[in-house]
Amino acid sequence: MLIQQLVNGVLLGTTFALIALSFNLVVGALDRLNFALGETAMVSAICAALLVSQADVPFVVAFVLSLLIGAVVAALTYLLSFRFVSPKYHTAPILSSLGVGLVITSLVTRTFGSDQRRVPTVLEDVRFELGPLVVTGDQLIILVVAALLTGLLYVFLNRTTWGTAIRGVSDDADTSGLLGVPVQRVILLTFVLSGALAGASGLLTGLSFHTVSPFTGFETTLTALMVVVLGGLGNITGGVIAALLIGVVETLTVAYVSATFRDLLVFILVAVTLVVRPQGLFTRQSGVAARV
Repeated sequence: MLIQQLVNGVLLGTTFALIALSFNLVVGALDRLNFALGETAMVSAICAALLVSQADVPFVVAFVLSLLIGAVVAALTYLLSFRFVSPKYHTAPILSSLGVGLVITSLVTRTFGSDQRRVPTVLEDVRFELGPLVVTGDQLIILVVAALLTGLLYVFLNRTTWGTAIRGVSDDADTSGLLGVPVQRVILLTFVLSGALAGASGLLTGLSFHTVSPFTGFETTLTALMVVVLGGLGNITGGVIAALLIGVVETLTVAYVSATFRDLLVFILVAVTLVVRPQGLFTRQSGVAARV
């Protein structure tokens, strides 16, 4: 029983890791938090769920569309809340992105209704049993896709020209601009990548619970914020590890304590971490730490 719950927690943590990666990408590029990422994940998941359940679109196609929808919504959020806001007003992008999130939720409920949407099982007949441990086909999809996206992001950031540009802007945007890096284009690309990851996280979370609600956006944002604070703001590796830890903590709390205390224990864990180690479990990346 314990092993099964640990596996379930890791699977839940992989979806948290994707949205946390989205947060950390934006933090690295702008030193700002995009509080509309939860709603970005939600609207991507809602659209994909409707395509799968009502239009019989294959899950793979719906998944790709969720990435595209998330990327477009994140790009629009950047243009509306960050691009033309003066750096002197540090709280303006936060409040503006919160407003964008509220607008997205309102548009979704008015367009598609406020009911939860079902995400059908993808691999219904696939089931692996290793003694007391059971892994379904959907859980396997979540694990493989999340690991693949994380690996692709790592390769992109460390092995490509644009990835190097993103890391350069994260360390020092002014110097990168003087060296010929198109800073604003790099930041826009960062938002597009973060939105795609958020869209993937939203649909994979919906596949895990087989439902998607239009009112989970802010909850997703809050969970991602807890992850990045716990792992270290701007630290991608720390965010992934913290996401897995929080996923395991939430799952074990629901299984052995009560679902009522699920979020409470996570908040206590984050609060204790901030008191003992304010920078998070892992050290912030140097470029971000110098400017945040």
